[in-house]
Amino acid sequence: MAQPKATLFAWPQALVVLCMVWLCACSGVQASTAPAPPPELAREMEKPVLAGSGRLRWLGIAVYEASLWTAPQFVPERFGAHAFALEIRYARSISGNLLADTSLKQMQALEALPAGRHSEWLQALTGALPDVKPGDRLTGMHLPGKGLRMYLNGQLHKVIDDPLLSQSFFAIWLSPATQEPRLRAQLLGLGT
Repeated sequence: MAQPKATLFAWPQALVVLCMVWLCACSGVQASTAPAPPPELAREMEKPVLAGSGRLRWLGIAVYEASLWTAPQFVPERFGAHAFALEIRYARSISGNLLADTSLKQMQALEALPAGRHSEWLQALTGALPDVKPGDRLTGMHLPGKGLRMYLNGQLHKVIDDPLLSQSFFAIWLSPATQEPRLRAQLLGLGT
């Protein structure tokens, strides 16, 4: 009689072990499947990798989902020295003028703007940041020493040949002093 009891308990244990092996194998397959970078990055960056992604909410309402694409040697503390791209998928309609004005205010909150450049930078950002609607994808690319390339839904929208403006613009998301530290940590793959 002892033999049937051992067999009876062996089946559930074996089933649990098989399920655990299956789950580990499936999670390994999912973890190794990296998302493909947006096609526009291939023109400007060599072998971009996804550093991280996160969602911006305002008063609980989703505004956008952002992803940071970098080169493998990217150093967050020196983000301005590296080529990278910030891809944003909008969940809401927002005017380009509001995006530009808000961006400039956030840039100024992080660091004083260069003397006499406020109106010049506002004009450049107004031309680079279009009106967006839900589902639109805006990809901003920082090229050190060159400036900013802005793509709307995969198509080149605007080039700003101002490296300082580009670095100041991306500091909104990547500076340790950002107004959105949780989103920064997610974009850099630091969790939270």
